[in-house]
Amino acid sequence: MRLLAGVDVGTTHVKVGFFDERGGCVAAVRQPTPRELPALLAAVTRALGECAERAGRGPDAIGIAGMAETGVPLARAGRPLTPLLWWNDPRAAREAAELGRDAAALYALTGRRADPKAPLAKWLWLRAHSPEVLESMRWWAHVPDAVAYALTGCLRTHETLAARTLAYDLEAGGYDPELLARAGLRTGQLPAPAGAVEAAGPLTAQVSGVAAGVPVVIAGHDHAVGSWAAGARRPGDVADSLGTAEAVMVLSDSRPDARTGLALGITTDPSLDGARKVVVGGLPTSGAMLDWMLSLVGNGAGGYAALPGLLGAVRLPTGIVVEPYLRGRVAPAPDPARRVTVAGLGPEHTPGDLLAAAVEGTCLHARWMLDELTAVTGTAPERLVVLGGQVRIPLWMRVKAALSPAPVEVVRSGDAVCAGAALIAGQAGGSLDDVPVLPRDRQPPEPDLAAAYVPLYERFLASARDRGVVESDRRVAHDRADDRGLR
Repeated sequence: MRLLAGVDVGTTHVKVGFFDERGGCVAAVRQPTPRELPALLAAVTRALGECAERAGRGPDAIGIAGMAETGVPLARAGRPLTPLLWWNDPRAAREAAELGRDAAALYALTGRRADPKAPLAKWLWLRAHSPEVLESMRWWAHVPDAVAYALTGCLRTHETLAARTLAYDLEAGGYDPELLARAGLRTGQLPAPAGAVEAAGPLTAQVSGVAAGVPVVIAGHDHAVGSWAAGARRPGDVADSLGTAEAVMVLSDSRPDARTGLALGITTDPSLDGARKVVVGGLPTSGAMLDWMLSLVGNGAGGYAALPGLLGAVRLPTGIVVEPYLRGRVAPAPDPARRVTVAGLGPEHTPGDLLAAAVEGTCLHARWMLDELTAVTGTAPERLVVLGGQVRIPLWMRVKAALSPAPVEVVRSGDAVCAGAALIAGQAGGSLDDVPVLPRDRQPPEPDLAAAYVPLYERFLASARDRGVVESDRRVAHDRADDRGLR
């Protein structure tokens, strides 16, 4: 039996696991994600060695996935010049706003709007505030790239990561020199994308229990890797990837025009195999919403360990309508000033009800995103594949299925992204089509519960839809969709 190693560097945790050829977990290590690159690399190599010890031998290949916009500038010898620059760091908001590129033209080129999480905005901030860093920077590396570089000595990336820089031409399939020049950078300072299952290089670093020479593959952006491993590979498949942030991803043979995409706050990425586009709506504070709410109501009650008890007695729907916007709303009606609202809370409700309402709020918002994404792409959802840490919360899956317009399949893997990275590495030099699909369970339908959520969804939409400028932009997007015959 072949053993395959997966590495998933997430916002909150870095996960390392050994898997069999069907994605079954043999050994796994989970630890908080360090803020500095040397500590992250030490954590990954230590976890690989620990997994090898538990499994009794090393892996035949190593696959790496992770968050996209988080990265680090490297000096010529590979030394990090700063701590990790995180996707959710807002420091570059001014630089993003003052990029000086027409928003529609930028979106048409890159599939996204300018925002502070983009590496291009971070580079502009460094140019303005720490020019010595850019002057010393030999390469920029996304987190998965930096890990692979430390293991192999070869700096490569994956297109699903490169496309998140805000300096990548989606149609041409390469970095845009003019956008890079705004930050004083050259194309040669960005890692070249490797093929979908092309190894970045052989393992050259010393890792306890792991043989030198095994292929190391950059599998791609975490959401893309997880959705591919979950079987979302053709139009009609929708993936809902849950974590600290949530991404609803609709596969499409076309991409929305710039006017519509900007108005809805959605983005377009290449699919993992590069054959199609993936239109994405994001909720940056999905799992983070429950974490925050639990911190308010769960003090002294055991934190996450108390969650089953708190949710176990809840009757759905709660009747409470929560807008889950801890740090503004990205899509489908962008509003950076939007914040959490709670309506319908009364003395009859318990702390568990409030926690469940936070879950309902994220699921209501995800349904809204899904409706907008399928409308703008002209795609009829045939199934919704759900993956990520929240699949372990039964109430979350019940609400997700009750609100879904398509049957829901739940990937029960302990970490679908980590397993997916391993399975992709197992096909190094071969084809992504041969990557096995992780086991999924059909979430049992509950027609009565689904019917009960219809009026709650209507109340949510009435509350969440903005007025004024944002609502006007939203009407523009819908009108554009009407013009294309998609609504």
